Amino acid sequence: MVTTRRQRGQGTVELAIGLLVFVTILVFGIHFAEIAFLSLKVQESSATAIWDATQAKMHVLPDSWNLLDPSTVAQRANERYKDLDGRSSKTGGGTITYVFTKADSPTVTCEAENSIEHRPPNTTEGVYQANTGGMRCSSKATISVWKFPTSFFDDGSGAFFKEKHYSTTSMTICGVNRGGGCEASFGILLDDFGLALDEESTDCPVLDDSGCKNQAYYQSALRVFNRHGWGNKGAAMQLARTTIGQVPINSSKFWMSFKVYDDSENGGDDDPGTWPTTPGKGSPTNEYDQSVGKRKPCWLGLKCDHKYYE
Repeated sequence: MVTTRRQRGQGTVELAIGLLVFVTILVFGIHFAEIAFLSLKVQESSATAIWDATQAKMHVLPDSWNLLDPSTVAQRANERYKDLDGRSSKTGGGTITYVFTKADSPTVTCEAENSIEHRPPNTTEGVYQANTGGMRCSSKATISVWKFPTSFFDDGSGAFFKEKHYSTTSMTICGVNRGGGCEASFGILLDDFGLALDEESTDCPVLDDSGCKNQAYYQSALRVFNRHGWGNKGAAMQLARTTIGQVPINSSKFWMSFKVYDDSENGGDDDPGTWPTTPGKGSPTNEYDQSVGKRKPCWLGLKCDHKYYE
């Protein structure tokens, strides 16, 4: 009987001693997991700001550039991550508390970064800027313990632990690196240098700029045309004058027609309709229609196949 009681007492003591270590590991495990989770959220806030900036309108060709303000990008990210949950925006923010950890709302800062550059070819000078640059965003937040036991069997001469359980302090976590004022940041090159939105995506069915709604595209193409001096060569006009005796259209002038693809149209070689740039007899463009009649029966000394023009 005495032996059984001693065995039971020994098991209770071992359980008590084991729980001291187990509880310590459990509490610190929860706390460290919360720190890791918060660190990822702070990193997410700066990364989200960068990726959100890529969908913003950066230009209107050919003269308006850098339409996005970095402070606006940072403000949107700060509003979105006030509660450290980017899935929904909430007003307020302040301090977010978990089991053993609390954190202030992260601070996201964005600024222009000209070292991230893209230099378009010289042929597009006058349309695209030499360097539109990029943007950098950084983030940081302050975290501290929350209702965390600072002492646990570590006081007095008979203390189980020799070191203090936890010293109450706060720390700054950065979106990219550790310490150093959180100056490191994510960077990305902005703008796609393409045509976008309505003012750059409409039709330009006429050959000159009279009535062309897509001035962004028209003026950009005209600047590239003028830069290369193609309009002053006159070689095409001289060829037409030599071969057919007259010039049906002024080829030294800049002509352009642009049609936005419409899913409701057939398109392709089997399209029974005509486009503003469809050549031949009956073309919607008068110059094309008139040139057919001025070719007479021959073209460059060859017999004309009128099935393409009748």
